[in-house]
Amino acid sequence: MVIENDIESCGSRAVQSHANPRHHRQKLEVYNEVLRRILDSDSEEAHVPGFDDQLWLHFNRLPARYALDVNVERAEDVLAHKRLLELAKDPANRPAFQVRLVQVYPFGSTHYNDSSVHSDRSEKDDAQSSLNYSLKQGIHPPPTFGSSSNLEALALQTNKNNIDDGDNAMGVTPNFNRPMHEITFSTIDKPKLLSQLTSILGELGLNIQEAHAFSTSDGFSLDVFVVEGWPNEETEELKGVLEKEIWKVKIKNKKGR
Repeated sequence: MVIENDIESCGSRAVQSHANPRHHRQKLEVYNEVLRRILDSDSEEAHVPGFDDQLWLHFNRLPARYALDVNVERAEDVLAHKRLLELAKDPANRPAFQVRLVQVYPFGSTHYNDSSVHSDRSEKDDAQSSLNYSLKQGIHPPPTFGSSSNLEALALQTNKNNIDDGDNAMGVTPNFNRPMHEITFSTIDKPKLLSQLTSILGELGLNIQEAHAFSTSDGFSLDVFVVEGWPNEETEELKGVLEKEIWKVKIKNKKGR
């Protein structure tokens, strides 16, 4: 199991945005870009009165690293995080979670890690063109927070293996045959939460390749894991197994009280 060294501590809290003017400016840039993409997508949520304020509140609830690391090209993932945090307000939904299939790309330009979402635009346009081509080939979307060096190395090795097997003949884009899933949880933040979630994933035989953990200013958590080990690309089956494992943990915790 590998978890990024720069992972946010579950005990950390979002701080007032004015504490760091540079982070506030970067957060505002990311917010504006995500808002623009959501409006352009004509999402139903974007038509709700006050949506822009709700989206800004979402960014402000979370640490600055959330805005700095999130893939703005995946604005729909930001909406999904917002929904999960809302669901987690109801104790009956905890932990709220979602599962989706993801594809790790062997190049590191499919996400924004720059100080400004507007810098190096030409390079990002080229990367987006490559990404769009890949998506047309049936490759799945990238993880919400891009890829760590560990994930990229894994993708590169898989890519190399495919090429060695002849998958790249006739100019066909190699399809990395190792299924990966992104599992996102939201619940009340508490000590040892991250270890509990990783234990649940481990019980299912899932290997964590990357993890991002964030705590909101009002006591909730948003934990995102990129995992491998599920034998197929099916998500509904994985959701069902995950629900059963979570239920077992809940029962065990009740008996232990």
